[in-house]
Amino acid sequence: MEIQEKLQELVTKFNKSESKKKEKIKDLERVILISFEDDGNYYTVLRNGQLSDIEQGDDVKADIVVSTTTDTFLRILNKEEDALTAYFAKKIKIKAKLMDKLLIGEILR
Repeated sequence: MEIQEKLQELVTKFNKSESKKKEKIKDLERVILISFEDDGNYYTVLRNGQLSDIEQGDDVKADIVVSTTTDTFLRILNKEEDALTAYFAKKIKIKAKLMDKLLIGEILR
């Protein structure tokens, strides 16, 4: 499966979730860029507690930048690798304010 399809699945899962935490982020607007060393850049926009469809692109002014490889990302999604362990091992890097880093954790669940 192509990485863009996997990302879109994450977006759909997040948008359909009924988490009470979504109420806390309904007023946030963030551009999230996911940069794969081996497969380009993809982004989504968080607005009104929902994520937009995944788009591919480089010229994006992102609030949150996640950098990794497709292998590491897929291993995290498949629960074969812990995201926090990958972060400490520098297999995944996140450039964002602390609160936005916590937000990414919620989206990836």
